[in-house]
Amino acid sequence: MSRTRFFSVLLFIFFIMGGCASVGTKVTSTEVLKPSDVHEDCLELLPGERLNYSFDASGPLNFNIHYHEAGKVFYEVSKDAISKDAGVFVAGKEQYYCLMWTNPGSGPVDLSYERNVMGPQR
Repeated sequence: MSRTRFFSVLLFIFFIMGGCASVGTKVTSTEVLKPSDVHEDCLELLPGERLNYSFDASGPLNFNIHYHEAGKVFYEVSKDAISKDAGVFVAGKEQYYCLMWTNPGSGPVDLSYERNVMGPQR
């Protein structure tokens, strides 16, 4: 196997194993949440990494950023009945964090969001 092909395979494996959620990777998505639907977007963050996020919805949603540990759920951010928000969340420890939206309403809600992971501030 040539050196170039070998490094290409290694790079591919890196992205498959989670490298695509690395620092500087911007993710944008649009979803339709039916009544009682939940949408989660989870990623691993290291201590001090900053998660820049923003979203816009056609109706009110409940939003949180949380993680699971020892069978419990820990909420780092929690806001109810909002249709728009933006912020920067700084990870306190290495963990898989989830952005989660829930539709408490009786009709569908269109959701558009963006997130970007940035390295620790220096």
